[in-house]
Amino acid sequence: MRWRGPIQISRGPLDCIKFIARKQWFVAGSSDGIHVQEEAIKKKKIQRFRARVSSVTSLAVHPTKPYVLSSSYGGLIKLWDWDKGWECITTFEGEHSDVVCQLAFNPNDTSSFASVSNDRTIKVWGLDSPKSHYTLSGHSDNVKCLDFFTRDDGQYLITGSVDNTAKIWDLQKKTCILTLEVFRSPVIYVFSHPNLPVLITGTRNGIIYLWSSTDFRLRGILNILRGADVMGLACLMESRRVVIGQSHAISIVDIDDEETIGSKGDFESSI
Repeated sequence: MRWRGPIQISRGPLDCIKFIARKQWFVAGSSDGIHVQEEAIKKKKIQRFRARVSSVTSLAVHPTKPYVLSSSYGGLIKLWDWDKGWECITTFEGEHSDVVCQLAFNPNDTSSFASVSNDRTIKVWGLDSPKSHYTLSGHSDNVKCLDFFTRDDGQYLITGSVDNTAKIWDLQKKTCILTLEVFRSPVIYVFSHPNLPVLITGTRNGIIYLWSSTDFRLRGILNILRGADVMGLACLMESRRVVIGQSHAISIVDIDDEETIGSKGDFESSI
């Protein structure tokens, strides 16, 4: 591993960061705005601008267009176009009444995206209008995370909440079809595996749950660093390997197919 050293890009703490692979940039959100930087070798700052007065809470990169979504405290969502000098081309506001915690583009319909908020709602939006298409309600506390996935050619969302549940939403029917209630701690990260029919949920007490995305049965539990918040989950394309970010550590786990996920998983290493 080659260490390239830290890059100081903000005076405040970074709340979110995304990599824009086709530009070899990363974009980071902090209390003092949005920062766009070339990859670490050149250490060249491309742009810095303020999304609004309050902190940036989430970012989402469009898979094909030159767009980045940002959210912040107060429920504000903005769409930025880097081909237009990072001009804000749409503002989505006046609907979420509290902090927007996460944004995600729909991979099957990239003209739409979803947001979750501390106002306990999930909203589905289109890029063609500043108003949401519809709202999903059902969680009894702050909704912290979401991810899209497909099942039987249908489009679904999984969301996680401080109410200690994760919910499965059918986007065609616009309704919750299942609530996962095995958790003893807030669900603060959810992830749909890109290569396997597996949903992964991470909780504030550090436990990882693996679910089948076909029948929604619990397939395994990973208790690697109990008590350490699950801060992030990621996977390389065409890989069964999942990287789990927790407080003060990163763990790497190889996930088997849905029929053979064990109760402990195949834990490889922790850094």
